[in-house]
Amino acid sequence: MITGHENRRSIYDRHGEWHRVPWMNELRQLCHATGLRQAEFATLLTVPLETFRTWDSGRRAVPAPVLQRARAAVARHTRQTELLPLDQLAKGLHVHVRTLQAAARTGRLEAHFTVKSVFGRPMRFATRAAGERFMATHDRRFAGQRACPSPLVPVPDDYYEQLTSLRRRLRLTQDALAQRIGAAGKAVVYQWESRQRTPSPVFWERILRLEHRGASPASRRSASGSTSS
Repeated sequence: MITGHENRRSIYDRHGEWHRVPWMNELRQLCHATGLRQAEFATLLTVPLETFRTWDSGRRAVPAPVLQRARAAVARHTRQTELLPLDQLAKGLHVHVRTLQAAARTGRLEAHFTVKSVFGRPMRFATRAAGERFMATHDRRFAGQRACPSPLVPVPDDYYEQLTSLRRRLRLTQDALAQRIGAAGKAVVYQWESRQRTPSPVFWERILRLEHRGASPASRRSASGSTSS
């Protein structure tokens, strides 16, 4: 009898090797391509998790119709989760790009912001799935909607003073601060502190998070107490 374990290696097969499984069936390859967990991929295929596990482990052969459905599901998932520039997404949704820009700015469209800026504004990307959710829940609906906060905080005018003060409080060099927030290097932080450049809202949000993490519990309690009083 030939089983799914035919090509597996035992943990005792060779010296110094630990349970190598040199084969990978197509279903597992498709699951890995999406980056989904077994439970999520089973839901995508609308099959029970235990059934999927028997196919994934090779204990049972994957039926041909299931493989065909998996290929179509992966293609659809890849298309729906691909990050697109807002102008390209707007063409696919047949709306004006300014509609999506305003939606991303107010938080109605789930957008991904890059650290690079164009004319002082971070570049924005969104998936087709996020665009379709926006069209279904927000577009051309003017009643019954709650206010959405802006997804990014504005950069204050005195950003250079706040940044210098924060760096000194945390006892960080310009290079160390750049590494903590993912900036290109200490030259970028120097340009911010000397007002040669303005940090993008994405970087400013990272700086604020760093300030919150760097605050001591006692200072947080005193700040909250003074606020409440």
